[in-house]
Amino acid sequence: MELVAIILVIAAVAAAEVLIFGKYALKGIYYSASVNKAEVYEGETLELTEVVENRRFVALPWIKTELSASRWLAFSRKDSAAQTSGGDNTFIPGVFSLRPRSKCTRVRKIKCMKRGVFSFDDTVVTATDMLGLVRVSRGFKVGISITVLPVGADGENAVLSFNEPVGEILVRRFINEDPFMIAGSREYTGREPLNRINWKYTAVTGKLMAMNNEFTTSRNTLILMNMQRKGVVPITSADIRDTEAFIKLSVRLMWESVDSGCGFAFATNGGNANGTATGFVKTAEQCEGVLRMLAQLSDSCSFDFSSFLNALNYGSFTDVIILTPYIDDEMTLFAKELESRDKAAVFYTTGNIPENTDVQILHARKFSYTFNAGYAEGTQ
Repeated sequence: MELVAIILVIAAVAAAEVLIFGKYALKGIYYSASVNKAEVYEGETLELTEVVENRRFVALPWIKTELSASRWLAFSRKDSAAQTSGGDNTFIPGVFSLRPRSKCTRVRKIKCMKRGVFSFDDTVVTATDMLGLVRVSRGFKVGISITVLPVGADGENAVLSFNEPVGEILVRRFINEDPFMIAGSREYTGREPLNRINWKYTAVTGKLMAMNNEFTTSRNTLILMNMQRKGVVPITSADIRDTEAFIKLSVRLMWESVDSGCGFAFATNGGNANGTATGFVKTAEQCEGVLRMLAQLSDSCSFDFSSFLNALNYGSFTDVIILTPYIDDEMTLFAKELESRDKAAVFYTTGNIPENTDVQILHARKFSYTFNAGYAEGTQ
């Protein structure tokens, strides 16, 4: 009888422990998370800080968190036990032990592998009693958003320099000389204002010399990116690896344009049903705004590229750079049409360059980009 009584008491205690723990285990437990940077570039590292707080007077010996995150946010090796849930999401586990009225803080290093806008939506917190008889779970909203901006393609010979000519083209220039562009001196004719006299050369030559100023012209470039796959009906998006490579090339062209003092605009037939385009860009701040747009650009495409080319206005541009996975006859005719308007067209393609074409009109270069192992596997 005594043994039976002991067993009944133990069973009653265990049942009471299960009922009480199941009802009150996560009451007074709070979870929060934050990042030190909301906007980074590809390849940069940020810190995620998790805080689990126990506001009760009872200890919690074992508590587990599972943070839902994109697989393009690479956690450090100590978090390598991350479990892939399929698709682009992973669950990052964490185990804590909390004393009464205490909190635990954990800082994780995250490397941003790919452009995009990523979010930490929610975290599941699970607690287990000391006997391991019951588990209680609860979801906490996190609501963290991270914007990862694309970086430019590397390689010295990857792109055409903005100081490199692409053929004979007519350019508009100002009627007056640029007073800040000085190219030597010439003899004073009496028509120059006195503030243009070069007194240094006047002293050297013994006669009045005036500064020789050059004319300047602004070079405006339109960067076009084709996100359409060749020869597929209905219209289908290009290979994601081509799209990502062209985005990196676009970023490099943009920064080179800004650094050279030239203006540019960007447009693509993807992202939206009617394509995506920016306004005229000439400053670093405006260029960063374009990078934010590219970070949010989806890989969808439903706009035929030939129709897209015909819908654009090229009046204010001197050069048109086209990034495309292929070059067809319609694009060759488009280059000839631009040539007739005294504008230069340059093609960068991951496909084949057509043979038997006039190289004076079709300026085309082969472009390729090598992704790292993790990136390449994810874009296939």
